[in-house]
Amino acid sequence: MSYSSEHLPDEDIEASSLWRDARLRLQKNHLAVAGALALVIVILAVSLAPWIAPYEYDAQDLDLGATAPSAAHWFGTDIFGRDLLTQILYGGRISLAVGFIATAVALVIGVSWGSVAGYCGGRIDAVMMRFVDVLYALPFMIFIILLMVVFGRNMILLFLAIGAVEWLTMARIMRTQVQSLKQKEFVEAATSTGLSPLVILYRHIIPNAVGPMIVYTTLTIPSVMLLEAFLSFLGLGIQPPATSWGLLISYGAETMEEYPWLLIFPGAALTLTLFSLNFLGDGLRDALDVRGSKD
Repeated sequence: MSYSSEHLPDEDIEASSLWRDARLRLQKNHLAVAGALALVIVILAVSLAPWIAPYEYDAQDLDLGATAPSAAHWFGTDIFGRDLLTQILYGGRISLAVGFIATAVALVIGVSWGSVAGYCGGRIDAVMMRFVDVLYALPFMIFIILLMVVFGRNMILLFLAIGAVEWLTMARIMRTQVQSLKQKEFVEAATSTGLSPLVILYRHIIPNAVGPMIVYTTLTIPSVMLLEAFLSFLGLGIQPPATSWGLLISYGAETMEEYPWLLIFPGAALTLTLFSLNFLGDGLRDALDVRGSKD
């Protein structure tokens, strides 16, 4: 059974129109489209690493040692004779996993915290947001380093630790969105039907704030990946035999004068991914900014 637009509620028609306009604006942003395509290629490449990597991940040739890029090794080899392209493909899996999983943790915490604070308002809102302000004042890098030192360099802990310190901005964004949305007619109608505040939040308010959440996600993933790279550079992130782009960059920086390709190629892979995410995030922000699109 099909319905024409005449039978659809006004809210559904308006929402459909807004998303269609946002998609058209995004398609006109060439940098955002290029960023999205580059990101898809990177994700596919690292996801298919076991099938497209030219060598086994743990294959070493100590007699070969570090060699410059060649037909046999497109990106060269490291001091252990390991193929650098293979290392980059497998390292990208961990770097992207850190970015996406830690961002998901931050998203869940930030959305929940900010939504409750914005919806409840009053003293509850004041206490919850003062807690956020206090956390903002703390040196989070030191906090993460302490977690790594006390609990060990565990990959899962790394995901959780980074996500646990990246949720503050999302909490503020969601608080502002919820404070605005809870004054809307559809929220008042839902309240009048006797729905609980929790149901109203997660069924009516949060879905209508999905735009800022998407933008925040695409802009947070690069910062999380940079944070992981910095921790790996300090020796506090991913540990061998696993690898990541940050760890490869750390090794490359130590030998950049003798073997510059060990720094150039992992750095290029990380840079390409970060630029792609930032271009896509900027494009989504502009596409979903209805007020800006009308100017």
